Amino acid sequence: MKTKILSLICILPMFFYCCTSANNTPDTPDNNEDTNQEPEVVLAPEIHNGDRVLATNENVEKFLTEVQYPDHDYSFTKILDYKGGFNGHLEEGEVVKSDKPKEYTIRWKADAAAGNLTFKLADATWSNEITVDKGDTCVTITNLVPNDHYTYSVTAANGKVMTQGEFDTYGHLHQVFFKSNVRNGRDLGGWKTYDGKMVKYRMVYRGGRMEPSKLSTKGKKEVLAEGIRAQLDLRGEDDVLSKPAIDALDFCAPVIKTGGDAMLTTYKEKTKQCFEFVVKSLRENKPVYFHCSLGRDRTGTFAMILLGVLNVVEGDISKEYELTYFAPRGYSIAESEDYTTFQNTRTKWAYKPAAEYIWDNFVGEGESFATGVEKYLLSLGIAQQDIDDFRSMMLVDAPKE
Repeated sequence: MKTKILSLICILPMFFYCCTSANNTPDTPDNNEDTNQEPEVVLAPEIHNGDRVLATNENVEKFLTEVQYPDHDYSFTKILDYKGGFNGHLEEGEVVKSDKPKEYTIRWKADAAAGNLTFKLADATWSNEITVDKGDTCVTITNLVPNDHYTYSVTAANGKVMTQGEFDTYGHLHQVFFKSNVRNGRDLGGWKTYDGKMVKYRMVYRGGRMEPSKLSTKGKKEVLAEGIRAQLDLRGEDDVLSKPAIDALDFCAPVIKTGGDAMLTTYKEKTKQCFEFVVKSLRENKPVYFHCSLGRDRTGTFAMILLGVLNVVEGDISKEYELTYFAPRGYSIAESEDYTTFQNTRTKWAYKPAAEYIWDNFVGEGESFATGVEKYLLSLGIAQQDIDDFRSMMLVDAPKE
């Protein structure tokens, strides 16, 4: 007989996991017997008071840190040089999952007498609390905003503080993952503009399909904990939702068949409807999650319009488009596609024809991409006030380097 300490993880609402410790004394297995024993769970790295941690997946962060693309030049891509995506060189058994953000644990000493505990995580404008079962000794946190300052505490019902502290995050991208399998999710916040502004976090999110088959009960709570209150489904009639994935969300589904330049021309009235829905939602303090099926082409085209009109550097917008490379099959590459290498880079459909449509038809000599996108939106009949309000709601001064 031998004693083994197992760390068991159970999923809790929002973006937390709780960890419990239990003694398990299994019988010594016979060499010919299949015991089906659970493997020991490896916990995420621990956060200590005063730490500074990376919020973004390390493969994504490396790409975003090292690559700079020029404006209006789609002759090359660097995305396939980076590990963590479909570059045609996956090792046997390697799983593409760099679209998931980093996870960390916060731990404390066990005290069964303390009863149920309350875990709280907060930054300057956001907070969330969960109840942790008595005897648990850690929580795992994820979906962290980069370049932020967080405080945390674990408190017993009798007021005893089990642990407390603070930590900072860094990184270039606020990634989000919602259980059970809403993938390719990310915030449009954090991108810099030509004139020293930055897109706000927790306002507009893009991602893969968010629907009942991909969103568990706990995942629904995670979406609401993130602050999302509106859903924009960009899919065509074959798979578009007829109602929101979560009853509490405002919902819009204009039915769009394809992305790229066709979305800006053939489906321009639908694109107008999308932009107006986003503006209306933000005016009502309802952050938006928009998606198509993969979160790649229609989603990427609409993200180009939103970031473009905000005056984000156009080369960076094309870089943001390529981040879907880091998502698994069914998102970066459709299940129906036979490719082993990511095809939808900035040099091809859908980004290149969509961006060139704006440059060629709406950007005059000496004018910016943002001016071109604004002219495009005005040509659809969108009010100047809607554009101005969108910019006002979405932009803040960029922090000093």
